Amino acid sequence: MALRFCLVLALFGSVDASLRGKLHAAAGTMSAEQLRETVMQEVMAALGSGNRVTEQRLKVIEDAVRPSFEAMPKNEFGNLEDAAARYVLHRLFVQRHAMYIKGLEASGMDWKNMSTSEVLQDHVPSFVLSLFEDRLKGQGLGLHELTVLAATLEHLIHDEAVARLSVVYQAHNVSQEDRVDERVMQELIDTYMTIFLVGRQNITASSVADERAAVVESYPGWHDTQKFTMQVRSSVVAAQAADADFSPGNLSFRAATAVVEEIGERYGRWQDSECRDLKSLLTKLEHAGTGRVLLKDFYGSALNGNWQFSESVNYLRELGALDESDPANPAVLIPNYVNSQSNCVASSSVYSVCCINECEALLGHLEGRVAAPEASPEQIVSLVSELPSATVPAPRTLPDSLKSRINEVASHHGGKVPLHGRLFAQWLHHAYPRECPFPHVAGKTNPMTADEWMQVRGQSVSATKNEMERIVEKSTAVATSKFEMTWTADEELLASSKKPASGGVSFLRYVGFLLAAFSAVMAFGGDAWKKLSVARRHNTLLPCVHKQHAC
Repeated sequence: MALRFCLVLALFGSVDASLRGKLHAAAGTMSAEQLRETVMQEVMAALGSGNRVTEQRLKVIEDAVRPSFEAMPKNEFGNLEDAAARYVLHRLFVQRHAMYIKGLEASGMDWKNMSTSEVLQDHVPSFVLSLFEDRLKGQGLGLHELTVLAATLEHLIHDEAVARLSVVYQAHNVSQEDRVDERVMQELIDTYMTIFLVGRQNITASSVADERAAVVESYPGWHDTQKFTMQVRSSVVAAQAADADFSPGNLSFRAATAVVEEIGERYGRWQDSECRDLKSLLTKLEHAGTGRVLLKDFYGSALNGNWQFSESVNYLRELGALDESDPANPAVLIPNYVNSQSNCVASSSVYSVCCINECEALLGHLEGRVAAPEASPEQIVSLVSELPSATVPAPRTLPDSLKSRINEVASHHGGKVPLHGRLFAQWLHHAYPRECPFPHVAGKTNPMTADEWMQVRGQSVSATKNEMERIVEKSTAVATSKFEMTWTADEELLASSKKPASGGVSFLRYVGFLLAAFSAVMAFGGDAWKKLSVARRHNTLLPCVHKQHAC
C-alpha cells in the first residue's frame, strides 16, 4: 500500500534510481509533452492494474478543472501558485462529490509553516523535494499536474474506502474470499455507512449492533440513507451482471468494493438534498430578503421545535455564520450557516462530506464566460443580470447599489474586477444573498466541527434554553436597511498574476504529507485505523445529534 506515496514520486521523481536518472535527463532534453507522457506512464505503473487513474478518467477530470484553471490568475510561467492550486482542487471535489478535502479548504492553510512538514521529511527522501525544485524551479503547477493530483486524491479516497470495507468484513466475521448474497451484502454496507457517518474507521464484532442502533436512533436520515445505498447496490450489480463476481446471491469482495466506491461517488450530491431542506427552513425565517435570519427568530424557531437551530452565539461567530454589523440585532447568515462545518454529515481521515456551496456553481458559470482572471464591471453586470440562482430569478435589472459597488471594486484594480478576490465575493453575496456566503476577512473566523469545538474550547456547541429565551425576549425591532449592503473595503486576492510562484513546493509537501500519512495508516492495518480515530473514540453520534438533543 506504500504505492500511494509513489503517486507523488511519479509526478516529481520516483525512488527508483533509473526513473530518477530518466527525469533528471529529461529536464534538458524532453519537451513538455514528452515529460507529461513519461510522468503518466510512471503514475499508471505505480498504481498497478487495478488503478482508477486511466487516460479516460484523466480527460474527464481535466475537462472539469479547465474552466477554473483558465480563469485563475497565473504567474509569469502560465501556472498556478500553490494557494490557487489548492483552491481549484477544493472547488473540484466540492462540486463533483461534496467532499471537503482536509487541507484544501477555501479558508486556506499555510502549509509552509505546518508542523507536519517535519513528519513528511521523515518519510520522503530529500532528493524527491530537491528534484521537484529542479524541475519546476518555482514555476507553479500547470493544468496537467493539477489533473494528476486530483486523480491521485480520488484514488487515495478509493483506497481508504476499501480499507474501511475490509474492517467491516472482519467485524462481521466474513472472509474477503467468501461469496455473499444480497441480504448479507446489505448488512455489510449498512455497517460500512454506520462507521462512515460517525467519522470512525474501526469497528469490532462486539460493537456492531450497538453502533448501528445508535445511528438508527440518532440520525433522522438513516432510513433514507439505507434506501439510497440499496439503490446504488442494485444498479452496480445490474450493470455488471455478466461478471461472475457480481452474480446475484454470489457476490464477491470485489463486487462490494465496486458498490462502496460508487456510493462514495454519489453520496455527497445525494445528501445535499438535506442541505436544501435546511436552507428552505431558514429562508422561511429570512428577514426581508437579506439572506439573514435574525438571531431572535433563529432561536425562536428552535424553541418552537426546530432544535437543529440551537448553536451558541460563540460557535456561530467562529463558524462565520453570524452578522453582528448591528450589535443590537445579530443575524444568522443563511449561506454561511448552511455551508458551515456544523452541517457536515460524514468524515474520513482524508475528507468530510458537507453541503455543496451553491455560489461556486454561479462563480463557475462566470469563470466559463469570462475565461480570464478579471473582467470589466460592465461585463459582470451583464452576465449576472442574466444568471439565475435557486432563489433569484433572471433576467433582472440589478439595483443601483450593486452597480455602484462593482464599479468601486474595479476602481481598486485599474478598472477591472478580479474574480477571485474578497471584494467580488462580497459583491456576489449581495447579488445572491441566499446562495453566496459573506466572505469574512481572513483570521476573523475559526471554523470547527462540533467535536473539534468541544475538544478545543471545552464548551457546548449549543445554547441553553434560557440563553435562547433571553435573546428572543430582549431583541428590538430592526430596520431592513441595516442589512441591505453590509460592506467592508478589505481586499484579499487569492493569487497575483504579476509575480512568479514561490510556494509550489509547499503545496507538494501538503499532498506528499497527505499521501505519506495515509500510506502509513494503510501499512499498519487495523491498529493504525484505531490510532487514527482516537480523537473520536468517545463520539458515536452524528454532528446533527448534538443539535437535536441540546435542550
